[in-house]
This record gives sequence, C-alpha cells and structure tokens, in this order.
Amino acid sequence: KMTLTENKNLPIGLDTNALQQLTADLNDQQLIWLSGYFFGASQAQNRVEGRGLGIETPSVAKPINGYSNGQTIPSPQPAAVATKVTILYGSQSGNSKKAANQTADALKAAGSEVVVADMADYKSSQLKNEKLLLCIVATYGEGEPPAAAEEFHKFIFSSRAPKLNDMQFSVLALGDKSYTQFCQTGKDFDEQLEKLGAKRIADRVDCDVDWHDDAEKWVKSVVAKMPKPVSNGVSVNGNGNGHAYMAPTKTESAKPKYDRKTPFEAEVLEKIQLNGRGSVKETWHVELSLADSGLTYEPGDALHVIPTNSERIVADVLKVSKLDPSVKVDFDGQNQDLGHVLLEKTELTVLSRDVLQKYYELSKNDKLKSILDDPKALNAYIYGRDVADLIVDFPAELEPQVLANILRKLPSRAYSIASSLAAHEEEVHLTVGAVRYQAQGRKKEGVASSFLADRVAVGEKVKVFAEENEYFKLPKDPSVNTIMVGPGTGIAPFRAFIEERAETGAEGKNWLFFGNPNFTTDFLYQMEFQQYLKKGDLNKIDLAFSRDQAGKVYVQHKLLQKSKEVFDWLQNGAYFYVCGDKNRMAKDVEQALIQIAKKEGGYSDEKAIDCVKDLKKQRRYLEDVY
Repeated sequence: KMTLTENKNLPIGLDTNALQQLTADLNDQQLIWLSGYFFGASQAQNRVEGRGLGIETPSVAKPINGYSNGQTIPSPQPAAVATKVTILYGSQSGNSKKAANQTADALKAAGSEVVVADMADYKSSQLKNEKLLLCIVATYGEGEPPAAAEEFHKFIFSSRAPKLNDMQFSVLALGDKSYTQFCQTGKDFDEQLEKLGAKRIADRVDCDVDWHDDAEKWVKSVVAKMPKPVSNGVSVNGNGNGHAYMAPTKTESAKPKYDRKTPFEAEVLEKIQLNGRGSVKETWHVELSLADSGLTYEPGDALHVIPTNSERIVADVLKVSKLDPSVKVDFDGQNQDLGHVLLEKTELTVLSRDVLQKYYELSKNDKLKSILDDPKALNAYIYGRDVADLIVDFPAELEPQVLANILRKLPSRAYSIASSLAAHEEEVHLTVGAVRYQAQGRKKEGVASSFLADRVAVGEKVKVFAEENEYFKLPKDPSVNTIMVGPGTGIAPFRAFIEERAETGAEGKNWLFFGNPNFTTDFLYQMEFQQYLKKGDLNKIDLAFSRDQAGKVYVQHKLLQKSKEVFDWLQNGAYFYVCGDKNRMAKDVEQALIQIAKKEGGYSDEKAIDCVKDLKKQRRYLEDVY
C-alpha cells in the first residue's frame, strides 16, 4: 500500500505523519466516514466561495476562516449505508442454496448488503447480533431438518438460544406436498424465531416441488419490505444500522435453459426391461436423446420428467365425480376442458394433506376432519389412495371448477441420472422402477413410472429438464476413494459415477454395494459391472440378494460383514454415498455405519453417532434418497 508520505501530490505543508498517527487505529468503515466528512466540508467551502461546480458567484469579502459571519460548517453527509441482510440456507439437494443466491442477487440489486451462509457453517453465537435474517430451508423426509440444518435447528430450540427482540426475519420453506409434514422444518424456524422475540418482515411461504414461482413471489415481498439504505446517518425506518454501503455487484442468476415451463422434448432412443422372467420387480432402462438441445448435466444430477396421467385414472375420477370431461374450467390461468386438465395438469395418483384439507372445506365430513387432525391416521389414509378413492370415501356435490380448484398441480418427477455425458454424448439414461399395485379394489400405478413404461414408445418424445444436485457429486479430487450403496433402482447414479470415473481416468478406487431380490433375475447392469471389475474401473462389489437364501440379506448386512475395511476406507478420506429408499434402507445403512464406528473405532454410542454426523457435515456422507 502507498503511505501518505509517499504521495508526491499532497499539498505542501501537510503533516502526513500526524495524519497517519490519527488514523492508524481506524477501521475501513471509519475511514470511509472520515473521507465523507472532509469531502462534505470541502463542498461547503466551495459553495461559499463559488468553486467546485463551475458556478460563478459575485465576489464577496471572505473572512479569515473562509466562511461568512455566523455561518457554521455543515454536518458531513456520509454516503448512504446499505441495509445488512443475513441469508441462512439449509439444503438437502441444493435447491435451498439456489434460492438463497437468487434472493441475494435481488437484495443486492435493491441496495442491500448481503451475507449468505450455509446453516452447517454458521456460528450460532452470531445469531443474537443479526438484525435482518432470512431463512431458506428444506424439509427432509417426514418433517426432519436436512443434515446441514440439524445443529442450527437444535440450537434455536435449546435453552442457549438468545432473545431476538431486535431482529426482523422471514422464512422460505421448501418441501413436497406428497408428505404429510409438508415444509415442517420451515414452519419450525418460523414459529421458533417468533417465540424468541423476532418480528416477521414478510410472511413465510411454503413451496412445493416446483418451487421457483412461489420463491420468486416471496423474494419480491421481502425486497419490498426491506428498510431503505441509511441517509444522513438515519435510516428511513429509524433503525440506523451504521454498516458501510457495499455497492451491489451485478450477478445474473444462471437460469437453466430448460425448466418445467419450457422443457426439452427428448426423443426416446431405447427402452429395455432389465429384470429377467419371473422377477417380482419391473425395472426399465430408458435412453433419451439430447441432440441439439445444449442440455448438460453431471453425474449425481436429476432429470425431471413431466408425465401425463393414464386414461384409466382419469376415467375413474370422472365416473365417481359424475362430471362431464368437456366442461370448461379455469386452471392455471387458462380456460380448458376438464378432461384435459385431469389428464395433463393435475395430480390424481397421490393424495396430500393440502388436497384433503380443501376437500374437507367442501364436504364438511367429520370423519375426514378426524383424519386431518391425527398425523398417524392421515399417513395411513393417504398411503395407496388416489383422488377417486377420496371422492368415493367422502361423497360431496362437486362442480367442475370446484374439483379443479381442489386438485394439486401435477408436479414433475425427478429421476437420478444413470449415465455420464462423457460416456454417452448427447444422451441421458434413466433407471425406472415401474410402480404397480392393487388397492381399494382397483389397479393403481405410479404416474411417471407407468408413463415411461407404458405410454411412450421408442421414437416418441418426453418433456424433460435437468436439475443440479449439488450435494450428490463425485469428489473434486479424482484420487479420492468412493463407497456407493445403491440397492434396486438406487444403482442409477452409481452407474453414472463409474462411467464418469472410467472415462476421465480417475485414480480413486470405487466400491459398490448393490442389492435386489434375486441374482438370476434382478442383477441390474450385470454385464457392465463385470466389465468394469475386469478393467479395474470398479475395484470391489458386494452383492445382497435378499431372497436367494432362507434368511434375508440386505446391503446393510454386507456393510457390517466388511466393517473393518469400510472403516479403514472412511478413515482414509473415502466418500460414502447412499441412493434409494429413505424410509427403511437409508436408515438401516446409517445405523450400520454407526455400528461400524463403535466396533472398529472403539467409540461409545454417542461418539459413534457424532462420527457419522461429522461425515455428513463434511459432505463425505451423501444421500440421494426417496
């Protein structure tokens, strides 16, 4: 840095050493203020003397101090001070982080100083100092905070949480309405911050799977409520934060070229049934063309498929509701036939609490109310039931528009991508388990899995868009080892991982745990993995075929059998990945890892649990579960 004494252009006679001594202990903010003070003083003198702005004024007798009799030096006019906003995000797949960065861009453009932090990295002791706090958080599973938000969530509910009477806040909650505890973590933060004394600057907004539109509305409401930048040392709302203004940097949010509103129509190149004859499962390998789309992805990302309902479920709903499919209804701002809305626009195969609540307001059925009031009863009722079942169970007079208003928009379905672009240029592959079952005396099916299995053929097109899963990526260091646990269709991202590492020549070792019912019918991608083993791109594979012996064997049992080696790999920095069923498999795998830590590390129960939590905080234990 250039010191004052090194500056040859300073006025002669100015004691620069004295200035350095006077300002040595000042911080950046104080120096900026001081600069503003002297600039204000110089402008005041210029105005009296007619200098500085090219304005000619009559000559006046100038007093010795340079000011007219009775005139005082005006108060300095410091630059406007920005409102400081802290944005905390707790993300499971990266969507909360995306929303946080988009919110930051909007606030910076409006003149706010913004700090964005992952809840996993945020120091809880700082919370008492926050004046404006925005929380953007996802919900994991049935109402649980994501791993990144666990400790901060626990802190605000603890006796150590401070009073927050000087704080203003707002919460954006991300979730999935197909779960009864929709956006529960966001609701927790919203309610607890208020209990601690904080005041809402904008109401909480709860977002479904397709979260972008609702998040944008929330951002606009937050920006509109933000205090204006400080002027003359006093903010418009009287808060006077005193933080130095930071000019917002113009950063355009990178929006994907394709999304739910503008999906890419990908041609189906191939459909292969992966299970052998006699299998209890039906798994499809689907290859889609991305030619000329410019659409890209990385292993670990998800491909969203926009399906349509089957004609069977549409016919069932029309039959029990006794409605005419040709009647026009307004849905999503468009006037459309009811039959078209049911076929392509609304969720019919899955019930949610939100739909049941709206239906109760129409039916006023006491039994339905008792179900809504009991979380266990609610979970039991919606499992395996669809919209037609709801109408049959609780009859009500339905008008076409009323039905359209009750139903949830048909969300896209996300599938873990099963391919690497490095191995399959301009293609994307999926591993799809067809969901079919019998319930309430009718045949039922998963909307997207049956769409891909039954309702689109090779040569036809599927509407898709890719979404980054930031927290399910290969290690940046190609020398790092990986342990991958993916039974059933959970194998999908690990096929992509192994392809990518093989194509890029990554030197890190790869260990796969795979499970399914039977070896002869359900070893998905068997030939490919055997080739990778032969070539050395896959170093180890452990298989758990649950029904090939008297006692069922699952992937967690295989982990326990190899406990010492698993522990050694993790001790040496390996990444641990899990993909598949979150309600049973993922929890059983986590418990197995805790048992391995106890056995091989000699840890207590508490220490072993903390060890696994630390892996998650380090983002070396990564899950893509559903």
